Amino acid sequence: MYLSQLSLNHFKNYPQTTFRFSPKINVLFGKNGAGKTNVLDAIYYLSITKSYFNSVDHQQILQGEQYFVLEALVNREDISEKLRLVFQRGLGKKLLVNNNELEKFSEHIGALPIVMIAPGDIKLIYEGSEERRKFVDLIISQCDRIYLHELMQYQKTLDQRNKLLKDFFENRYFNRDLLEVYNEQLGRSGTYIYRARLAFLDIFKPLFLENYKTLSGTNEQVDLVFESDLNKQIYPDLLILHEQADIDLLRTTRGIHKDDLVFILQHNPLKKFGSQGQQKSFIISLKLAQFQYLEKMKGVKPLLLLDDIFEKLDQTRLKELFKWITNGNFGQIFITDTQKERAQAILGELAIDPTFFEIREGEIV
Repeated sequence: MYLSQLSLNHFKNYPQTTFRFSPKINVLFGKNGAGKTNVLDAIYYLSITKSYFNSVDHQQILQGEQYFVLEALVNREDISEKLRLVFQRGLGKKLLVNNNELEKFSEHIGALPIVMIAPGDIKLIYEGSEERRKFVDLIISQCDRIYLHELMQYQKTLDQRNKLLKDFFENRYFNRDLLEVYNEQLGRSGTYIYRARLAFLDIFKPLFLENYKTLSGTNEQVDLVFESDLNKQIYPDLLILHEQADIDLLRTTRGIHKDDLVFILQHNPLKKFGSQGQQKSFIISLKLAQFQYLEKMKGVKPLLLLDDIFEKLDQTRLKELFKWITNGNFGQIFITDTQKERAQAILGELAIDPTFFEIREGEIV
């Protein structure tokens, strides 16, 4: 599976541009702000139906315009598939596959598996548990549509339950029967999500551990620890036990929406004790494990997008990463860099022959 063609119309800083890509390695180079990362984000948009960097659709439109259009041709063995994503102010967003509009974007999630590695990924370490849950949820959702459905259902029920708790306080009443209806719905979806996350980590964690060992070149002890309220209690007991706290605080204080994936280095939190190099190795190892997991579960190699990877890793880690590429572990790859010569030197040393695109102010030079 690979992307053979990509067209951007009024997307970010691109008025109208079409790329024809190699099925192997594509390097986009140019100065900062030229629009290299925007190309990667367009590819990500067509896979996940939203931006990797900014979830507000109208902010992706070229200044002064009213819409943007993204189009791509995806080759799957001998079959070519056309994707078209359109967003227009006031009318919203729609996705067409071979000119047929999809009723729900969730129908498309997982059809074009993808992995992005970008400088901002460091937020997985430094920001709250929500970022790490999103990371896990996106991986599983590309492989399990039931999981995605239950995740959406859980969030909807959680919002309704929290609204009910506020109604109790504002209108000074209490309806246990209604609260139990939401408890049951949360328990049903929450239990499925919890079990799916456990099953995911059984496969994902060994991949990550092996990646870190290879990429770092050390025997440092690293770990992923899954923290969940459901490790100790099951629904509905969990909600019943914390009912009074929920009433007092006007929100659902316990459940799978509080799950976290804790990053451990040498038996200590990575956030506090990891060096910059160790943190970079950790993030790259996570993302490569994401690639391996998706390939294992989907049976195809995901698209791999590497944004400013040459700035992100030192020479040793870069060479280890690209050794894997030369061994045929990956499919189509997109790389951005400010310097063509740097990419040529590192990739050339490993006998990798990429296709280069120079980007200047939203155009291919």
